[in-house]
Amino acid sequence: MAAAGGPAKQRQTQSFARVPFTSAAVTAGAKPGTLTVGWASSAHLRGVTVYAGTSESSQKHRVGAGSGNGKITVTAAYGSWIRLVPSQGSPLVLSVRDLGLASDPNLRDIGGYRTVDGQWVRMGVVYRSQALSLSAADLATVDGLGITADYDLRTTAEIASAPDVVPAGATYTNLNVIGDSTSTSISGVTSAASAEQYMQEGEREFVTGATAQAAFKSLLTGIADGDGAALYHCTAGKDRTGWATAVILTLLGVPQATVMQDYLLSNTYYFDSPAVQGMLAAMPAAEAAIYTPFMEVEPSYLQAGFDQVKTSYGSMYDYAVHGLGLSPQTIQKLRERLLTH
Repeated sequence: MAAAGGPAKQRQTQSFARVPFTSAAVTAGAKPGTLTVGWASSAHLRGVTVYAGTSESSQKHRVGAGSGNGKITVTAAYGSWIRLVPSQGSPLVLSVRDLGLASDPNLRDIGGYRTVDGQWVRMGVVYRSQALSLSAADLATVDGLGITADYDLRTTAEIASAPDVVPAGATYTNLNVIGDSTSTSISGVTSAASAEQYMQEGEREFVTGATAQAAFKSLLTGIADGDGAALYHCTAGKDRTGWATAVILTLLGVPQATVMQDYLLSNTYYFDSPAVQGMLAAMPAAEAAIYTPFMEVEPSYLQAGFDQVKTSYGSMYDYAVHGLGLSPQTIQKLRERLLTH
């Protein structure tokens, strides 16, 4: 038997000190003014107490409780930030991932995911989005997120067509991922299959292209060195933005299956949006069939990027260091900023 204070006791103490939840999420409730809070745990918890508040740093109102595995509906009157306090171990703070903005449906938090080593990606630190063509009402919501950095991954022509509505207090930076000299013409695409190949090739270019590497290096460095919340976006918030998110989450230790799941959410928030579906419905059927692969995301797109990383660098970490030119210190700072401790 291990002596008191020995290795077995230390392992038990460390286990209880960590966040014990294996999954957890906060979503808008079916009834207006409510939130659905769900969680699961592999630990033998006596129970979980649920608190709510208006920010990541403040959840003072007890709104419910449950067992070690539970799903409850709580009031949203005290705010959308939820703190799950387990009977053993560290609490977990989460919020609703999707902000539900009509003018920017693909604006969402990249946090709230569990890593392979049991840590969690903090919410309220980094947001991803489509172009910031925000209505006045939606801008008021975004202004409340504490965003201090707006990274625009689009080309000069895209920006001229739809300039950002920059959140209050945010510094605007253009990080042109594909460059202005790169041809983005799709005139030679004549079938859905060739459109999918085009999208896969674009994903591979995110990995190997010098312009893309420089832009993603600046983005990740800016996030690592930043103080307030950061937001980055392209036009649809799914391709350049999707790859940036996949890189960040993978470097943080989020499982690839979860990274893929997050990537595919752009189909829910962007592709299924009334604006996109209305545009496709207005096209002749044959044209819409060819154009659809450009407007959606498919697993094969992101997988092409992952495969290129493996071929060119061996691992995402080596891609970050040798492809993007990030220092190990910057990657560590990124982890310290974005992971629970």
